[in-house]
Amino acid sequence: MAFAVLKQPASLREMSYIRRWLVFFSGFLETALWSGTIFGWASLVHILKTQGVFSHLCRDDFQEGWNETLAISLSSDEEAFTIPSAIARGCRAQDERFALIGTVAMVLYSTPGILIGYGLHHLGQAFTRITSSVLISLGFVLLSLTSKETPDYLWGGSIFVSVGGNMIRMSCLEFGNLFPERRNTVMGIVSGIYTLSAAVFMLMQFAFEAGYRWEMICQVMAVGSSLIVFTTLFIPWHHIPNDDYEEAEYGQQLKCLTVDGTKDNSGKLTDVRTNTEVCAGKMKLVTTRKASDSPQIPLRESLFSVSMGLLQFWIFNNMFAITIFGTYFNSWINRFSKNVEEAAYYSRMFGYANILCALATPLPGSIIDALSAYLKKGKKSLDESVANVQATIAPMIFISITITVQISCFLFFSPWAVYVGLFFLIINRPGCLGVGIPFMRARFPANHFNRLIGIQGTLIAVLATLQYPHFTWSQTHYYWAMGLVIFMLSLSVVLPLHLLNKKYLYRTFDRSPYKNKNEEA
Repeated sequence: MAFAVLKQPASLREMSYIRRWLVFFSGFLETALWSGTIFGWASLVHILKTQGVFSHLCRDDFQEGWNETLAISLSSDEEAFTIPSAIARGCRAQDERFALIGTVAMVLYSTPGILIGYGLHHLGQAFTRITSSVLISLGFVLLSLTSKETPDYLWGGSIFVSVGGNMIRMSCLEFGNLFPERRNTVMGIVSGIYTLSAAVFMLMQFAFEAGYRWEMICQVMAVGSSLIVFTTLFIPWHHIPNDDYEEAEYGQQLKCLTVDGTKDNSGKLTDVRTNTEVCAGKMKLVTTRKASDSPQIPLRESLFSVSMGLLQFWIFNNMFAITIFGTYFNSWINRFSKNVEEAAYYSRMFGYANILCALATPLPGSIIDALSAYLKKGKKSLDESVANVQATIAPMIFISITITVQISCFLFFSPWAVYVGLFFLIINRPGCLGVGIPFMRARFPANHFNRLIGIQGTLIAVLATLQYPHFTWSQTHYYWAMGLVIFMLSLSVVLPLHLLNKKYLYRTFDRSPYKNKNEEA
């Protein structure tokens, strides 16, 4: 089956079912491999510590957190540890440097979101995806150059992998439009499967421990990420068509057309000789209204709404907690691990947990779709729109509770806390965005989606700069630092609870451009 290179379909109907599945499958793989690689930071830190990256910071430091005494000696002519286990274990200064770089990279993951969102809206899929491919490939090249002698390449490598990963993730979120009846499920899968890419660094750790050269491992990853350019050739070059307004209108027109409508060879309507057609025994006005002619809600009304503010608060709290779980994980397990082998084991378990996140990715969207279908049964017009939004209430409350339990594990220094924390990580990493993004898609107009996602990402990234001062605070006031995060998480339930107010939602959707569509149905 031949696909036109960089073609933009006028509507979803112009994309065959096979092509839709191919587009979804390619987006699924790209998101699973490259979109959130940076969140496997703990595995990357273990590899780099083993190579002695930033080990020079430990020459005057005491090794903290050991359950056994290790001597560190430096020769007079080289700055290298003579005991490999001490290199892997590191010290506080080294941990803080890795935490600083990891924080910067993770903050910059979403900081350019506003630019990416507007880029997707105006420049389209092809531009965003190709730029993403270039950044990710360049990032892995810089990581291949990172070593004990040249540790500062880690800055550029981690930042490029991070920013490029977010670009491919945001571009694939539109793929929910491919299957309108299962939109939340598809969006939940695409928004959640990014967690699987956090295991890429764990796979690189396995390869490194198996004896493969670090440079070669990174170069293979660089080549793999460059294949995004190839898959872009059969994806709509600008955007994935949606059916929220113009598609429903146009589809209804085609059902009502009879002998008075003529079509060209491609099957598109080209001429209508009269403005009225017989439809189900009644005269009905036939229009050729486009999406640009439909009622539009200004972006600022969505951006400054109560729902958007509470969504920002909910996603920030949850993502902040999930991020610090990954960032602090290495230093946390070092506090109670008996030796380097046990710390390496927990690091691998962290990687396994990120792989298992893939099993949980369909659940949030599937649950929302099922709840939405149940709540919409027998309803029409505004009731359907309200039901779509309220279907997210229960999943949001569940995610808020499980993330609170996950971060509470940091209050304990025991193997059981590691297993409990990783179990809830499997649920929460895909669940947070797997619920939050479908809510945004249901609550706000479709043509606001890319820009709202981008603006939201930038704002959350700016707030995420609190991660590093929080890390340094936790070094001296550990329980207070963790207690504050737990308290903020407990306040996150305000978002789902405010959705119980149907009057607020009815007022919101009464001005929606979808109102007329629903009333005609």
